[in-house]
Amino acid sequence: MESMLPQGLVKKLVGESLLIQIRLNPKFAYEIKLTGTLTSQGSDGEKTKTKFGYQIKVPLIHSGIYQWQISFRRLGSKAWKRLTDQRGRPQMGRVQVDPSWLSQAIAYCIFVRFFKGKVAAGEINRQPATITADNQGPDLETKKVGKQAAILPGEGGTFDDVKAHLQKLKAMHVNVLYFNPIHTIGEIFRGYNMLDQLPGYLQPGSPYSVKDYKAIDPELAYDKDNQASFLSDPQQEFKDLVKAAHELGMFVVMDLVFNHTAHDFVYQRIHPEWYLYKNHINSLDEPYLYPEDVQRGLPWGDPRHSLSPYDHGFWWEDCAQLNWEYRMPPGANEPPPNYTLKVMWQFFKSVPQYWLTHFNVDGFRCDVAYRIPTAFWKACISEARICAKKLSSNLAHDVVFIAESYTDDLETLQQAGFSAVYGDFSHKLQSPLKLKGYLDYIYNLEKTQFPLGSKWFHFPDSHDFDRTPRKVLPGPLVNSETALLANQSRWVLTATLPGIPLIFNGFEKIEWQPINIWSYGAIDWDKEADLQQFIAKINNIRRHSVALAKGDYHYIPTNQGLHEQTQLFAFSRQFKEETILVVTNMDVLNQAGPAKLLLPESWPKRFKLHDLISDEQFEREGKEITVVLPPGQSHIFQVF
Repeated sequence: MESMLPQGLVKKLVGESLLIQIRLNPKFAYEIKLTGTLTSQGSDGEKTKTKFGYQIKVPLIHSGIYQWQISFRRLGSKAWKRLTDQRGRPQMGRVQVDPSWLSQAIAYCIFVRFFKGKVAAGEINRQPATITADNQGPDLETKKVGKQAAILPGEGGTFDDVKAHLQKLKAMHVNVLYFNPIHTIGEIFRGYNMLDQLPGYLQPGSPYSVKDYKAIDPELAYDKDNQASFLSDPQQEFKDLVKAAHELGMFVVMDLVFNHTAHDFVYQRIHPEWYLYKNHINSLDEPYLYPEDVQRGLPWGDPRHSLSPYDHGFWWEDCAQLNWEYRMPPGANEPPPNYTLKVMWQFFKSVPQYWLTHFNVDGFRCDVAYRIPTAFWKACISEARICAKKLSSNLAHDVVFIAESYTDDLETLQQAGFSAVYGDFSHKLQSPLKLKGYLDYIYNLEKTQFPLGSKWFHFPDSHDFDRTPRKVLPGPLVNSETALLANQSRWVLTATLPGIPLIFNGFEKIEWQPINIWSYGAIDWDKEADLQQFIAKINNIRRHSVALAKGDYHYIPTNQGLHEQTQLFAFSRQFKEETILVVTNMDVLNQAGPAKLLLPESWPKRFKLHDLISDEQFEREGKEITVVLPPGQSHIFQVF
C-alpha cells in the first residue's frame, strides 16, 4: 500500500531536519516530488531510496507552519500521481518549526511586585496616611514595625529591582525571563486579601485583572536610577529592562490575559457587547441580559454587572468574562451574541504585535488559553510571527507562544500553533506514582495523543499554586531543612525531564509561604537558605547535554514498585550516542534504598557512570544498579 510518514502535525526546531518516509511498491523505480509550502524552506529535500520506498530529508531553516504532499510516477511514465489514502484523499503532512533557542531554554518567572527584598524588623516604614483637621493632608508619621512588616504602596518591587538582579539570574544560567502581567489593574471589584496587614483600598489587586493591555502599571516603574522619579516613563523603564536582558542573551516573555479583563477595561464603555451581563456577576442560574433589556431598566452594559469568569469551580470576581462566543458560563437562557466579535478579534490580535513593535519582546505566555477559540489563536500566532519577522528587532527575529491549560485541552492547544503548552506538572511532583502517570500521558508514550515533537513548559512553583514544600509535605513538617530538600529534588526533575523548565521567583531562596496575588510581598534575598549555586550546577549540566535538550524519555522501574510509598523516580534521556540516567529520591524525610534500578534489555552489559552532580565515577555491569540516596538527593549519571 502507498503511504507516507509522518502524517498530521509534527513539531521541529529551526536547524533540525524533517524526515519523510514514503512507502511504494518495491518492484518499481519512481520519481518523487515534494509539493506544498514546505518547499519554501529553500529545498525540495534530499531523496534516497530505501528498502520499502524512498525518504526525503528536508533541512528546516525558517520558522512557521508548513504543509506538504507527495507526488510520484514510475520511471518512464508521464503522469504524476498524488499519494492518497484508502478513500482517495491526498495524504498531507504539516510541520511547525519553532525557534531553535527553545531546546536550551531555562526560564525564570518574575512577579515584579514581589521582587523587592523583605523589610527587616525594626526598619522605619511609612504607615497608611490619615487626613487631619490641622493640615488637611496626609499625616506622615512613621513608626517602627515588627517582624511581619507590611510592604506599603510605593515600596513594592520595580523594574529597577529586576534589572539589578539580572546578573544573578545569568549566573544560574537562566536565559528566559517570563513576566506575570505588568499592566494597569482595574478598580471595580478589585480583589484584596482580607488577612493582609493593609486595608483593601491600599492593596494593588491582582495583575490578572487587566485594565489596559497597552499600558504599564506605574508602580512597577518607579525610576530608582535617578532622583526625578516622578518624571520617569513606565514604558521607557520597561524598554530599558528588555534591552538589559537582551544584552545578557536573555529572551523576554510576557503574559497575555485574553479570557477576561478588568470590569472597567478601557474599551468596556466603547464596546459593552464584548462582555456578558447578569444582575449578579457570580450567578450560573440567572438569565443573561440583552441590549434591549436596557429599555426595561436592567443593567446590560454596566461594568458593575459584567459577568465574572467561572472556571474549574472558581469565580474570579475581580475580572469580567469576555464574550468569545465560546465556552461561556451557563445561565437560564442563551448568552447574547457579540455582534462586533470580529472587531474584538482584531483588537486582541493587535496586542502582541504592539509589544513586539514597541518593546522588542520575544514571546508570550497565554493565560487560560483553553477558554479562547482555537481559530483565534491560530490567526493571532500567525500574524504575530509575521510581525516579528518583519521587524527583526528582538533576539531571534521571531516569537513564541506558550499556552496555559490543565489536562483536558492539551492536544487542542498543541495543534493550534503554540510553541509549548503546560498542564498540571506542578501538582504531579508529590510522588513517583503521580509523576509517572502524568508523564506517560504528556510524552505520548502510546503515540496516540499529541503531535510528534510536542514541547512542554514545566515548573514546580507558580503564583497559582502552593509553594513546593507545602505541596510535598504536611504543614507541620515544613521547616528550613525539609523545604530546601523539597525544592532541590524537584528542581533536578524539572530541569532534566523533556520540556522548558521554569523557576518561580523566590524558589531559589526556599520561599514556602503562599503567594499573595492581591497585595504586596517580598522575597528575603539575604536569608541563609539558598539554592542558587545548586540550581546553577543543575542548569549547567542541562545546557551542556544534548540528551537533556533533545533526548527521548524512558522511565526506569525500580524494585520499590510503583505505589504511594515509592520513593525513587528514575528515567533515562537518550540522543544519538549520549545517554543520561537520572534518579531522585522524592522522599525528603527518609533515605531511599538500598534499592535496585531495573535496566532495559537494550542497556549495555558493561558500562561506566559519571555522576555529574558529585563528579564521582563508577563501573557497573548487568541489568541492575543498586542505589542508596539520602532524603531529597539525586544522581545525574552520564553513561559510557
